[in-house]
Amino acid sequence: MEKEPIGMKVKDFWTKFSRVSKQKVVQWKKPLIVFSIVTIMGVTSFFVYQSGFSYQVQLNGENIGIVKEVTTIEEALKIVENDIAQKHGENAYFAKDIDMKKVRVNKEDLVDSKKLGEVISQNLEVLKPASIIVVDGQEELVVTSTKDAQEILEEVKKPYIEVDSEKDTEVLEVSFNQEVQIISKDMPADAVLSKEEALAALSEKNDKMQTYRVAQGDSAWNISRSFNMGIRTLEQANPDKDIEKLKPGEEINLVVPQSLLEVVTVERHKDTADINFKVEEKKDSSLYKGEKKVKEEGKKGEKEITAEITFINGVESKKTIVEEKVLQEPKNKVVLVGTKERPRAAVSTQSSRKKGNKNSVSSNRPAPTYNGNLGSAIVSTARHYLGTPYRSGGSTPAGFDCSGFTSYIYRQYGINIPRSSGAQGGFGARVSKSELKPGDIVVFPGHVGIYVGGNSFIHSPSPGKSIQITSLNNAYFKNRFISGRRPY
Repeated sequence: MEKEPIGMKVKDFWTKFSRVSKQKVVQWKKPLIVFSIVTIMGVTSFFVYQSGFSYQVQLNGENIGIVKEVTTIEEALKIVENDIAQKHGENAYFAKDIDMKKVRVNKEDLVDSKKLGEVISQNLEVLKPASIIVVDGQEELVVTSTKDAQEILEEVKKPYIEVDSEKDTEVLEVSFNQEVQIISKDMPADAVLSKEEALAALSEKNDKMQTYRVAQGDSAWNISRSFNMGIRTLEQANPDKDIEKLKPGEEINLVVPQSLLEVVTVERHKDTADINFKVEEKKDSSLYKGEKKVKEEGKKGEKEITAEITFINGVESKKTIVEEKVLQEPKNKVVLVGTKERPRAAVSTQSSRKKGNKNSVSSNRPAPTYNGNLGSAIVSTARHYLGTPYRSGGSTPAGFDCSGFTSYIYRQYGINIPRSSGAQGGFGARVSKSELKPGDIVVFPGHVGIYVGGNSFIHSPSPGKSIQITSLNNAYFKNRFISGRRPY
């Protein structure tokens, strides 16, 4: 048997080995490929799972949106902060208690930074440092700064401390009628007012109801004017009262406009005032008793009055006189008072016996000799009562009717004449119009007076008028003259 060469054996070995190896490789190759695919899929799934998470954002405990990236939240906050700074100033801020938690959501549920910023703006309270004007313990007005608050309060006072340069006035004190404070505090930005807005709020007035006791001399008109309210408003506040017939001591309702702040000013005023003169009486023997004559007219003096006046919102509430200085002394009025006895009428003895009255004289006898002194005295006394009002039935200086006046004047001279005009028309001696002398009685139908000379007479005419001198040529009296009478 022929032996195979060694080289051939080696070749055959490697051929068989190669065939076997290829079979084994093919057998192991399939599991390896499967393992590789599984590994790749697992890693990919891990990364896909991780990248599928989003973030639920909470602001101060409230859900406000879902974002994909944390940077979206940061961008949204910057947008909001810029908007707040532009609107409310650099010192405005808001609470940023932000929480996040991972969630898996659909892509359409995500929001971008702009939308998130809008939601944040709608769900936050913007605060900023501010100053508050506190009135009687109540926080009333919020402004930007203490400086603004002080300027606002000074502006409120300003109209009440501007004095008229032409008047001698000095402002002593300016304050508020309420307790006013300024405090600093962080407040919602929307509550902060500008200076103009704060002044407008302070100028508003609210009606306040209060009672008032009517004083002597008060009327509806001066009450409404004093309290700056209309008559109609006063009537509406007192439906059960007749405001045109108010009585002293009666209580009424007032509707008084009241400001949040009332400015109290104390001013020193210097004004001048008259000093009334006194009337000095001096006895004069040249005048009859009961007669008076002004010798020297009085003249008022002048004084300077210094007063401290308290005003509330420009309305005077209190006045105190602190000093009075006389600038010019008054000059007294000097009145002469008569002391001379009045002349008495000489009465006919024969006539007296006939009438049984010492002052009675016959109406038919001729007029007696005229007593010039007596007549002049009667006229002088009558003139003293010029301007005294007519009063029906009156016979005193408080008021006269026609016959009350003549009888009163004659009685001053001891001559008693009848009280009525009809009886006076037949008393004493008759005197014709051409023979009239001062002091004689002039008679008309239902009317009498005293002749003063110059074709005129003094009398108390009628209701609504006063004692006056009238001409006998007056259209009314000219054709009504009956006669004159001389009762002495």
